[in-house]
Amino acid sequence: MTPIIILAGGKSSRMGRDKTRLEFNGRTLLEHAFLRFSEEFDEVYVSVGDVLRPPSIPEMCVLPDIFPGLGPISGLHAALTRFDSAFLAAADMPLTRIADARRIIDAPPELDAYAARADGMVEPTFALWRKSALPEVSAAISRGEHSLRKVLEAVKTAYVETEPGTMLNINYPGDYERLIDIGGKQC
Repeated sequence: MTPIIILAGGKSSRMGRDKTRLEFNGRTLLEHAFLRFSEEFDEVYVSVGDVLRPPSIPEMCVLPDIFPGLGPISGLHAALTRFDSAFLAAADMPLTRIADARRIIDAPPELDAYAARADGMVEPTFALWRKSALPEVSAAISRGEHSLRKVLEAVKTAYVETEPGTMLNINYPGDYERLIDIGGKQC
């Protein structure tokens, strides 16, 4: 069974405040992601960096970073150190579809990673990663390279097309306004 790893340990520097605490459909983005995936999958963890565990998340569901402060690559590293595979789902991408996550998770085992692609953009934080990618993840961290996209380029990867508009990533205040303008419509 592949665990779901909700990435929630970022600094939110582009947003100017903790984006996982932004409201979406009556919950924070983090609660929305955690509950949505928990309804569909048996193992769901929240990857946290050097921030405190969010009070709405049970302690047993927290996966702390081994190398805090490096962004999503830290969460991936911690997940692949503990599990044979992990599906990353960023807390700040509330329009992703569970059906797309299932399709990616069910991909054949021969590659190191399967990442979503929508609207021409690759999304390494909505992707299945296998333990076979861990050496490259560790090497990237050692080099000071924290880009998951570059890690995808260095390992055997396939891209899975997903529904247009579902990979909206809430990084800036304007992204959040766009999400609200969509009306909280969930895919």
